[in-house]
Amino acid sequence: MRPENDHTGDHGRDRAPSDDQPVFTRQRYGTRWVYHHRNPMGLALIVLTPIIAIGALLLMTRGAGR
Repeated sequence: MRPENDHTGDHGRDRAPSDDQPVFTRQRYGTRWVYHHRNPMGLALIVLTPIIAIGALLLMTRGAGR
């Protein structure tokens, strides 16, 4: 029997259900792509993006006051 036809074992049981979700998903109304909060990497990008953006803005304004 070929492995892809073997349904006796649960081959994906060590994976979380969120691992199957894409990192980017199309927004419900429109053509924009957004981070998918059900993917661990997408959730990390949602958290890190504003932190990096705010840090960059603070560094730019800090250097402009000299």
